Amino acid sequence: MSETAIRQKIFETITGQPGIAVPSHASATLGMVHKYERWSNDWNKFLALFKDPVTGRIFGWEIRRASMPAEKLSNMEQQNTHIYQIKGYLAVQDSEQTELMFNLKIEELRGLFKGNHTLDDTCLDAGAISVDVIDERMFGTVLCHYAELRMPVAEIV
Repeated sequence: MSETAIRQKIFETITGQPGIAVPSHASATLGMVHKYERWSNDWNKFLALFKDPVTGRIFGWEIRRASMPAEKLSNMEQQNTHIYQIKGYLAVQDSEQTELMFNLKIEELRGLFKGNHTLDDTCLDAGAISVDVIDERMFGTVLCHYAELRMPVAEIV
C-alpha cells in the first residue's frame, strides 16, 4: 500500500480503465479525469483541460490529497488516513438542465466506490464518499457547476 497506489486506484476506478499510465484520461460517462490537481494562470488553458472530447463542454474531475492524519498503532506501525478530495466541474447550460445532470454524475461517481471498501486490496479501508460542496463558480467567462467530494482512505504502514 502507498499513497501513489491508492491515488492510482481512485483514478482507474473513475476512468474505468485499469492499469492506465497517463495522468489524464476521458471517462466514458464522467468527462475528463485528472490524477492530480490541475492549474494554469490562463483560464482558457485551465478550462481546456476539462473539455469533454465527446461533448466539447467543460466536464471533468481532479483528484488531490487534501490531508493525512496519522495515528501510532505500535512501535513499528501507524495508520495513515489519506483524505482525498475529488473536485468536479460541469459547464452550466440551463436549457439542458445541467444542475440535475451534475447531481446524477456525482452519484454515479460515488456509486463506483460503493462496496469496494479496500479499493481492490489497495488499502485497509476506503470510507464512504461525502459531498462537501455543490455550487456554481465562474472559471474565466464560463459558469460551471462545481463540487468537492471527500473520501477517507486508511492504510497501515
